[in-house]
Amino acid sequence: MGNGEKGRLLMLIARNASGELIQAYQASKQKGKNLEEYYCPACKGKLVLKNGNIMVAHFAHHQHSDCAVFSEGETLSHLKGKQLLFEKFKSEGFEVTLECWLPELQQRPDLLLVLGDGKKIAVEYQCSPISPADLLARTKGYQRFGYEVWWICGMNYQPGSTKMTQSIYQFLKHSVALGSWIGILDTQTEEMAIYHHLKLGSDDRFHFVKTEIPLDGLKLACLENLYREGHLPGAADLMPKACEKNVPRKHMQAKDINLLRYRTDPEHRKFLLAVYLDRKDLYHLPAFLFELPCRTLGIRTPAYIWRYYLLRDFSDPETTTPLTKKQLLDWLSKCIRMNMIRTRTSKEADEANLWEPLLQFMMRLVEDGHAAAIGREEWILLSAPLEGKTDIQHSCLG
Repeated sequence: MGNGEKGRLLMLIARNASGELIQAYQASKQKGKNLEEYYCPACKGKLVLKNGNIMVAHFAHHQHSDCAVFSEGETLSHLKGKQLLFEKFKSEGFEVTLECWLPELQQRPDLLLVLGDGKKIAVEYQCSPISPADLLARTKGYQRFGYEVWWICGMNYQPGSTKMTQSIYQFLKHSVALGSWIGILDTQTEEMAIYHHLKLGSDDRFHFVKTEIPLDGLKLACLENLYREGHLPGAADLMPKACEKNVPRKHMQAKDINLLRYRTDPEHRKFLLAVYLDRKDLYHLPAFLFELPCRTLGIRTPAYIWRYYLLRDFSDPETTTPLTKKQLLDWLSKCIRMNMIRTRTSKEADEANLWEPLLQFMMRLVEDGHAAAIGREEWILLSAPLEGKTDIQHSCLG
């Protein structure tokens, strides 16, 4: 954004002198455009039509405008992204409105789309930072008044090779077909990139499958299927293959485990105290507790900590009570309330991303002979792997 645009509030729609709504790109093509006067639909303040060689056509408030509705600064990517999506939906014959003010919500989605079944969709192209609280409030605001909401993210939110951050996690959606996924619109290449089957590697960086679809080949039906059902044509063929059982497992190195003794953050202090009070020693805990990766999408607490708590709380040699998904999730909720385990916040993918690491751990216990699956998402623990000294070849030093 050029220096002349700093401090201005930019938008793509305005009202003309007759009170009619007009889009910036339409106004830029009209004869006598420099003589026409334009006004903000919200604050009624006078606007300036801008149509240079760098930015897309847009309206701008005068500097130091105090308009409360159009108060977010717009970048070139944001303006272009909204325009691209508008033109895409319009070209398919759907009813779509740019920056439609919804008085009952006191919000204006980037686009308001009406589907064939009459369902109204608030489409938000999010480029700037937004807090989890604001994201959740805006999403629930739309839903409370019967609007669906599709969050399409800008390039600042692409997973790429970056480490996991709350800013990315909060936009993740989840489906059986795609696992955890996020939709990114690249306004330079004019492509929609779907990052799906997102996982965290041992280095806390994202591993994913990326499917790119040019906007000119992206049908609204495909986007609707993606955001409503979590399906993407051809994505099943790209799903990461399940790991073979004979693939060597990777674990934390012994020196790194030893360094845990010197951690002073509250989370590790609680963990180390629990190990001490249980008359255990880090060196002789089972190796599978320290299996990599130690981070998961939904649970911020290192996996070796919550794995230890889980086995400690459910390993009872006096009983063989079945362990169910509900019990495990209830246990996790209790640990969260007690500040024993930390999680991330997502607008809708929380349970799936919290359950997956628990499920994977239970499957690992079955594979190692410490548990048996007796039904769908139901197990019995067969041994108490934290009891006594673990054989050296199965300990964290193995």
